[in-house]
Amino acid sequence: MSLRDQESFLSNIHPFEVLSEQQMDLCIKNMDIAYYPKDTTILSPDKNSTHFFIIIKGTVHEMTAEDEMVMDFHQEDSFDANSLIYGECKNYFIVKEDLICYELEKKAFLTLIEQNSEFKEFFLNNLVNKLQNLKDKKYTSQLSSFMIARVDDTIMHDPCIVKSGTKLIDAIEKSIEFNTSTIIVEHEKGYGIITDSLLKMKVLLEGRDLTIPVDDIAIFPLLTVNKEDYLFDAFSLLIKKNIKRIGVVDNDNNMIGILEQIDILSHFANHTYVVDSKIKKAANIVDLRQASIELINTITTLNAKGVKVNHISNLIGQLNTKVYRKLYSLIVPKDLMKNACLVVMGSEGRNEQIVKTDQDNALIVRDGIDVEQYRPYMEEITKTLIDFGYPPCEGNIMVSNPFWCKSFQAYTDETKKWIEAPDMQNYMDLAIFFDSFAVAGDKELLIKLKDDLFNKLHDQDVFMAYFAKATLTFDTPSIVANFMTKTHFIDIKKAGIFPVVQGIRSLALREKIRETTTEKRIKILEQRKVLPTNLANELLEAFDILCTLRLKSQLIKLQDNKKINNEIDTHSLGKIERDLLKDSFKIVVDFKKFISYTFRTDKIS
Repeated sequence: MSLRDQESFLSNIHPFEVLSEQQMDLCIKNMDIAYYPKDTTILSPDKNSTHFFIIIKGTVHEMTAEDEMVMDFHQEDSFDANSLIYGECKNYFIVKEDLICYELEKKAFLTLIEQNSEFKEFFLNNLVNKLQNLKDKKYTSQLSSFMIARVDDTIMHDPCIVKSGTKLIDAIEKSIEFNTSTIIVEHEKGYGIITDSLLKMKVLLEGRDLTIPVDDIAIFPLLTVNKEDYLFDAFSLLIKKNIKRIGVVDNDNNMIGILEQIDILSHFANHTYVVDSKIKKAANIVDLRQASIELINTITTLNAKGVKVNHISNLIGQLNTKVYRKLYSLIVPKDLMKNACLVVMGSEGRNEQIVKTDQDNALIVRDGIDVEQYRPYMEEITKTLIDFGYPPCEGNIMVSNPFWCKSFQAYTDETKKWIEAPDMQNYMDLAIFFDSFAVAGDKELLIKLKDDLFNKLHDQDVFMAYFAKATLTFDTPSIVANFMTKTHFIDIKKAGIFPVVQGIRSLALREKIRETTTEKRIKILEQRKVLPTNLANELLEAFDILCTLRLKSQLIKLQDNKKINNEIDTHSLGKIERDLLKDSFKIVVDFKKFISYTFRTDKIS
């Protein structure tokens, strides 16, 4: 292989592409090609490394002393920086397929570490930073248009501004005139904000008078960005602070608009607002069907732009909720709508079903109201959703099934049965129901049902242990097998997504957390010190990667008119994607151990 070939090979391997020309020359001059036959132990605790290895062809397994596989390495993979940097090798690196590799001398490798900070950071970073680093490299080109857009390039909402000291009722009246749910309070020290949720918590629930000054409940300061700031920076601030809206000011610091998270996402999918508008304006089923079908274009566009999968799911979840709500209003008579609550459950309830894979929905009917009169309308809802492209649930978890369409009292009886007479079906039903989210009708019915459920779970440690044990149901292949060579396809839901969802769901149920999305549950659990910060951060990264790879695979299947499932073709993965998948699986395995220890699942049969 020529020097030019060597340089070309290395430049495609992260992080060698960050080396300067002089550093690349140093690398190549101190690098040789080596061959190792199958079953050779290259490194071990008794045989420390003198080189950094980059695989040209072959396979190497990293094994523990207990003969457990930690990682498998293939073409373009590299190892073992840790033994060079820290002077010790903890595991065994064994050749499983005849190996041809580059060997970079230790001294040269350490010199590169000292000379190039980017190169150094990659190898010294913790796993979370490494994953973020790899993802940044993967999606940088896709995000280029995102990076150069300015705040005033997108849609902003006119601000409803009131002066400090204004009576709350007067401010509310002005917000109605502006047709907005956000009130901006102008104070001599800056701006504050009042939202609908704040009114509910600080006024309605506390029984306060509407004549109080707005300053009494407004949150100060309102975070703002300049109209000329990069849209990416505004978006980063929204995500960092976990807020949905931010103020926009001009160069004189005057409030000129309100920017919402959904506005930024929609900037990169112009037809998003068209879809939203079509849903709102739909006067019949035909109109609503057309709007619903167009959701897939929104998903495809956002994914192509490199928008993170959790932001896509958030946007699609909001639009799906509007579809359900509109459908409910078009089918169910007005006098029946207010006496029931339509809910979505499972992945839909968690806002984590992006591509339409199945339906998980139910209806809660107020006690004293005849459930039978709802049944024909629920059957029509199920049939209509199928026509909209929402496949029927294989487990029949749909409002057309009488089991998922019953009175409030019947549901309370059911949750009691789930807990007192648990079996696999009951565990599954409880898990699905716990993820429920109200989309139409009287939402208080669902709130009260969950209150009742939480009360029943008090001191139910054995039940919770069995519930959490489902986290361990499926194997995670990076540990139990060489997933890159033994099988073409992996069910990424079973191998990675489900263990995270179920483990976090178990912790959230025990902690009585009402939030349904896995990402937000993780953050709440970290805040409550239930999850260590490092594990929480790792889970957030791994979950994002696993969901992103699944979405990519599903969109390809859609394009090829193939059946949508959770399988990914590992042989279609690029080098960076393969590294991301492997590291994500490592995090999932560690999380399974955490769940097993936390719930003492080894103590139950």
